[in-house]
Amino acid sequence: MTRSGPCLVASLLALALGLPAPYAQPAPSAVGDSGGLPPFLAKMQRQPLEVRVVEQDGTGGLRPAPAGLKATVTILGGGSKVKDYVGQTVEGGVVRFEGIPTNPEVQRLIGYVVSVERDGVRYPSEIAALPAPGGWVEVEASAARVSTADLVAEHAHIDLIPDEENLVVRQSVRLSNRGRQVANLAALPGGGLRIPVPEGGKHPELHEDADPRIVEVRGTDIWFKGALLPGAEPTQITFIYTIKYDEPVYEWSQRLPVRTRGAFIVAPVGRQAGQRVDTTLDLLPRTEGHRAERTSNGQGRDFEVLRMDLDLAPDEPLRFAIAGLPVGSSWKAWSLLGCVVVVVLGVVVGFRPQGAEGEARLSRAHLENERDRLLKALGRMRKAVERGRLPAARFEREQEAITARLVSLYRALDRLDERE
Repeated sequence: MTRSGPCLVASLLALALGLPAPYAQPAPSAVGDSGGLPPFLAKMQRQPLEVRVVEQDGTGGLRPAPAGLKATVTILGGGSKVKDYVGQTVEGGVVRFEGIPTNPEVQRLIGYVVSVERDGVRYPSEIAALPAPGGWVEVEASAARVSTADLVAEHAHIDLIPDEENLVVRQSVRLSNRGRQVANLAALPGGGLRIPVPEGGKHPELHEDADPRIVEVRGTDIWFKGALLPGAEPTQITFIYTIKYDEPVYEWSQRLPVRTRGAFIVAPVGRQAGQRVDTTLDLLPRTEGHRAERTSNGQGRDFEVLRMDLDLAPDEPLRFAIAGLPVGSSWKAWSLLGCVVVVVLGVVVGFRPQGAEGEARLSRAHLENERDRLLKALGRMRKAVERGRLPAARFEREQEAITARLVSLYRALDRLDERE
């Protein structure tokens, strides 16, 4: 079977570099003066590459970086890694590589990434082609700063999905470096930048695309352990968690350890898939100058959206409220409490001394009364499930407990019948 695209390019480049092809396949054949190799492989050239590593000098300028820094040139074929060439800077921040492959005829299929490592931070620079003979590539690798003073966070997306007991939240936080030095967050106390979930949040999980080497979950906090380069694209961290609520209004309060600018909160409108009732939420800003709006995605789905332009100092909380949470009716709590009281009374009052032997004699009237009450409670809960006022999962749990107690009651009544 013939492979095409990046796989084929990576395989052919590996062959040109004298490496095993990354895929098990017959070597391409092309008869000609090239000795059986495709023409572009026969024309593959090799040339030296000089990399000059610089750092900031503290006055806004640049100076050569120190010697001993690891530098790597990665060859890409169709976006796939083919080979690494590794070197080390000498005095003057220079490192020279020999025999780097190139071919102007197919240069669009070849790419290069020149990277330098310093203090545990990788500084990459991607180039499309090698410089002409006599030229060089410059990479800045300044000493990293262990500080959050120049960092800015944004609540890029807070998606709210309510159910009858919990609020499911999918949140994305963007981090950017507005300063001039790299921020090495892994060197902060605690080993990273702590991103807590809001008050009441539990069981956070990282998005499947998260790199476990630079972001992890500890308890109810997210920890970012990477580095943020100045002027680079913001780093986005996405995680999912739940918030258990007991009231129809939840006051959101979330503190980030860096300056925060902007929040975008979204909640669905109307009854959602898998829900028995309409769980439309109202987003209530707690800062002046903001208000929620209704919008549509053009595909029949409506949303409540709250956009907030902010400038919060470190540890100043993001605040807004979520109203309309589908809190269950109070009769459920009273019904469960009543069942518990009945069971306790059955233990405390239902046993009476029997004669001199001290045997316990159960009160038939009390057992029958408790049985009838539990059966009525089950009937009320079934109706609540049908009306969408009680989650089926909770009903199943409570039904299991009540059924177990009913079995005990029937056995006790049977024993009384046998004695009589």
